Parts: sequence; C-alpha cells; structure tokens
Amino acid sequence: MENITTTIKGVYMVGSPKQVSPVVLLADDDGHIMPIFVGHAEAMSIHIALNKEVAPRPMTHDLMVSLLNELGGTVTHVLIDDLDEGTFYARLVVDTQDLQKELDARPSDCIAIAVRTGSPIQVRKTLFDQTAIESSELEGISSLDDFITKDT
Repeated sequence: MENITTTIKGVYMVGSPKQVSPVVLLADDDGHIMPIFVGHAEAMSIHIALNKEVAPRPMTHDLMVSLLNELGGTVTHVLIDDLDEGTFYARLVVDTQDLQKELDARPSDCIAIAVRTGSPIQVRKTLFDQTAIESSELEGISSLDDFITKDT
C-alpha cells in the first residue's frame, strides 16, 4: 500500500467559543489538509516541540524519546494508517539493533514523538485522500498561540 509523507501545518483550535477542540493539520505536497483531532495535553506537547521549547522537566514524550535513545532505538517514521468509527490509528516504527518494530499508538503520541526525533509522518494514501479537506472547510479555526494568549 502506498504511503505519503506529510508535514505539520500547525496545531490549531476549532469550534465555538464555548467548546473548542485541538486539531493538528497535516499537509501533503499539494497543500491538501488532513485534520487530526487530539487531546489538549497532546496538542500542547506537539506545539512545544514544534516551537523547540524545552520544558523544565521532561514531558512524557520527551521521556519516551530519551528511553528509546538510551536503549539504542531510533524512530524511523510514524504511520497513520486506519480510521475506524472516527478514531485514527497509527504506528510508531522503531529500529532496535537488527529489528524493526511497529508499535500501536495514538496518532497524537506518534506526532509528538516524530516532531522530537525529526522523523517522517506518513499517512496511508487512501486514508489521506478519504479524509483530506479544503482549508475553507475549517470554521472557527485559530492557532494554538492565539488561543493561549487570549486566555492569559
């Protein structure tokens, strides 16, 4: 099956003022966008890593990357490969010595780790084509930075 490599367009907040949800926007080379809704903690973790900020103490995803490094593992890529009843599924693909392992993981965790390790984020092409949207379809979208500064 064919996979495409995507880039992170950013972490955003969508919804009404009373209820907003964080979303990570992945883009292909043609500028098509695939939204992945994530939890608030994961959105902040991805946002922090994208901005190359360093927390005073290791966050969970930092710890996972450190653990992998200490055990001699490297993340080769992440693969978002399925959607079932509105839930995306992903795999963290890790090389350890002579073996390659695929670990079932949430896309948000995979993305947070990929940003920290500089690993490619791949999406099954059929899944990307099925879920891609036009940017005009995202109503009430604001960057996570705007949302954070509005609350302070």
